[in-house]
Amino acid sequence: MENRPIKYIIPWDFTPVAENALLYAVRFCKSSTAVSFIELVYVIQTGGLFSKGKMSEADARDRFKVDQKRILDEYGIEVKTVILEGNIFDTITEYATECQADMVIMGTHGIKGVQKLTGSWALKVIAGSEVPFLVVQDKPVHRNIFEHMVLPIDFRDEEKEKIQWAIQIASRYGSKIHIIVPNTFDSGVLKKINFNLAFAKKHIEGYNIESEIHNAAKGKSFQEEIVNLAVDIEADVILIMTTPNLDFTDYVFGAQEQYIIANNSKIPVLCVNPGTINH
Repeated sequence: MENRPIKYIIPWDFTPVAENALLYAVRFCKSSTAVSFIELVYVIQTGGLFSKGKMSEADARDRFKVDQKRILDEYGIEVKTVILEGNIFDTITEYATECQADMVIMGTHGIKGVQKLTGSWALKVIAGSEVPFLVVQDKPVHRNIFEHMVLPIDFRDEEKEKIQWAIQIASRYGSKIHIIVPNTFDSGVLKKINFNLAFAKKHIEGYNIESEIHNAAKGKSFQEEIVNLAVDIEADVILIMTTPNLDFTDYVFGAQEQYIIANNSKIPVLCVNPGTINH
């Protein structure tokens, strides 16, 4: 995986939250032996609620010039800048796919204010992407990013694909995978979980990746236990697979994964979508 250039896309809005995402990309670039590139992407919203207050293309280019120089001076890395027009919920993912990016790193404030009513903006941007999204709420905490990865495994058929993503990411970044499985008394569900767990153990061991298995405690939601484990082991990232075919109900009332994405402990969350492992 280190034999080809790696491209990181940062949705850029000239805010400290975007800067946090950039810091992750900088860490990735400096810790890898592969050639790496960072692109900052600013989207000029062409309509809708978020078009108000958007800067012009000329203003964006001027600000980009300032940031490019500052980033080179502060971090010693040259970044490419891109200005696109469109819908912020579609344009970033479309561009990331077209340019064959390896990862989109997006800063977020979590779920606040109007987002509690309309659903997580981050989840709307991520849904349907063929490229993994790393969602961060703060600056990098640990020196070795992705050293410890939490991988939830449940009964769904899609879990096999998520496991393959975990192996791919762990192989690139030297991660230890901490598998967590839910607590259930349903024999049918348990059988499916154990089948996925056996699949994970076999394939992870086949790549000589270090791993550990954890069981969720009784009486708490699986999502809560996932975050609790990540906090306990000081994990660098949680890997989740987003819900396929999100509908209006998911956006309004919240697909389960958005509470992991916006976790109060501010642990980064790597999101992959079903059907994208061959990207």
